[in-house]
Amino acid sequence: MKATYNWLKEFVDFDISPEELAHAITMAGLEVEEIEEIDGDTVFDIGITPNRADCLSIRGIARDISAILGLPLKMSSVTIAGEDGRGPEVEILDPDLCHRYSARVIRDVKTGPSPDWMVRRLEACGIRPASNIVDVTNYVLLELGQPLHAFDLDRLDGGRILVQRAGTVDTFTTLDDEERNLLPETLLIRDGAKPVALAGVMGGQNTEVTDTTSNILLESAWFQPSSVRRTSKSLNLSTESSYRFERGVDKEAVTLALDRATQLISELAGGRVSQITDIYPHRFASRKVTVSFERIRSLIGADIDSAFIEKTLGSLGFQIGKDDGVLSIVPPSFRDDIEMDVDIAEEIARLYGYDNIPATLPVIQMSHTPEHGMQQFIRTVKMSFVKSGYSEVINYSFVNPAALESLQLSPGDTRKNLIYIKNPLRQEESALRTSLVPALLNNVSMNLNRGEKELRFFEVSKVFLSSGEKLPREVTQAGIVYHKDKSRSMWENRHEGLYDLKGMIENMFSSYKIDVSFLQNPETPEPYLHPGRSCTIMIDDTIAGSLGSLHPAVAEAFDITGDITIAEFHDVEKMAVAIPSSTTYVSLPKYPYTERDISVIVADDVSVSEVRNEILKVDSEIIESVVLFDVYKGKPIPADRKSIAFGIRYRSVERTLTDSEVDQVHGEITERLKNTLHAELRS
Repeated sequence: MKATYNWLKEFVDFDISPEELAHAITMAGLEVEEIEEIDGDTVFDIGITPNRADCLSIRGIARDISAILGLPLKMSSVTIAGEDGRGPEVEILDPDLCHRYSARVIRDVKTGPSPDWMVRRLEACGIRPASNIVDVTNYVLLELGQPLHAFDLDRLDGGRILVQRAGTVDTFTTLDDEERNLLPETLLIRDGAKPVALAGVMGGQNTEVTDTTSNILLESAWFQPSSVRRTSKSLNLSTESSYRFERGVDKEAVTLALDRATQLISELAGGRVSQITDIYPHRFASRKVTVSFERIRSLIGADIDSAFIEKTLGSLGFQIGKDDGVLSIVPPSFRDDIEMDVDIAEEIARLYGYDNIPATLPVIQMSHTPEHGMQQFIRTVKMSFVKSGYSEVINYSFVNPAALESLQLSPGDTRKNLIYIKNPLRQEESALRTSLVPALLNNVSMNLNRGEKELRFFEVSKVFLSSGEKLPREVTQAGIVYHKDKSRSMWENRHEGLYDLKGMIENMFSSYKIDVSFLQNPETPEPYLHPGRSCTIMIDDTIAGSLGSLHPAVAEAFDITGDITIAEFHDVEKMAVAIPSSTTYVSLPKYPYTERDISVIVADDVSVSEVRNEILKVDSEIIESVVLFDVYKGKPIPADRKSIAFGIRYRSVERTLTDSEVDQVHGEITERLKNTLHAELRS
């Protein structure tokens, strides 16, 4: 916003230099960005924040200067010499977008150049002069902040005005001779037959005021800021008018600006002025803000005198009521940004002077942000992995679609329903990940290529699964990868890394008192795992994840060699639900235990977990533990069968067990295994 020193002085009779004035208004929140001397006057280029639409005018800035310097604000009177005939016919068909529309008709005007004093002020403020009629509308816009528009009345069909959305009107040619494509929601000013202006933005070429214009219709209105902003953005067309309407003009000053423009046109171009037409369907509704003196002082952090607070608010145009130290404040119509007590405090602070407020450090009570239960569980899961020698990795949430193809996922796998990024930085990161596995395998491949051999990585992060809705479903998963280096072992270490990782997972779930089992299916649980060395991780009867050695074809695709094992948990948050809500503690056993071994021959497809579960299903309180100690395949056992041996510990919490009691339960176990799994006792 540009304003001149002499123009401001017409509203406030100050007696300070331009530099002192610039400093004063800058310290009050209206930053003077540049000062320039033009034709014997000083021009201030003032940065106006979006909330201070009231300062997008000479009068608005002068009002602040008046309050800053404690000087009265001079208001020039507006008088209309005489009114001839009724005002124009105006109808607002979309009152939600136009809350007020005022207009006058001025007949027999003489268009021509504007006087030098007006031309100088317009040019100093960055507006190119056109003619006395158009220049007056721009002059009042700068002076009062209210945009106006003049139509050539003789080019208005029917001499009437309709305010209505564009609807089916597709195009409109504006004053700059550009044909604009319109949205149906665009608010238009129409005459009886056609659109004549983009409401709040720009007039039309078809009713432009020219040198031959003798009768005009002068418009002053209030348009919904969001409507003007939408029109301006959709057409990429910004004007002085749209800039002000977008930020909100003073609804109560619409007719004042119209009268001021009418007065100037009468003085500069003559003419006969009609009565005013003022359609006002949505009247200004004032709001009240209640705040105490102590609250204002507390917010500012300074002991400001109550009289100064009242005087300052009054000078800014606020209506004030007071009751026992509490102010009831009604902001004026041009201060739509004042809504809360903090807004009142800000007004006092900026006019009191920010440099007068003592610098103090705020008292802040520092406290640790409490974690909710799920955050705690995820943190303890990570710590379990770390304690087992695994290092956490944090990969990008993006994935290369080709990496999922390398996992050999089936065509119907939901993980192939990727959500693509509109502006990826590169193809390798063009979609949101649906699995943690590809990135973990890339971590292993990169480290192997750099000479590392023993690798233990894990990641607990979100994946993004397509939900059929606008936003994906975010699921927290855990992925663990182990590349075992057998060459560096100081002792015999022939078993695969699969069993190391399986043991770590069992220990982790044991610490949470979660009963976990590993079920080897005829088909591999995941296509990227080796069919013969993989299993499904079960919690109760629910699939929690998968564990297994990496499929050779997948390993080749990721340039990985050696013994590599992967575990993946599909939903970490669901794992937390399985944790018992309470823990029962019992005293140490007083009575001795008895151990019996049982070795059975079962079909090769019967898992260890199935046998163990059947043993535990025997209804007996004296079975304390069941521990696997041997699995054997080979002669003399048939090729399609295997031997599984468990050590079973029996103990009673009430007495010493007799051999007959143990024999009875042991026999029940044997019979159950024979009946349910067709097991044979191995002699």
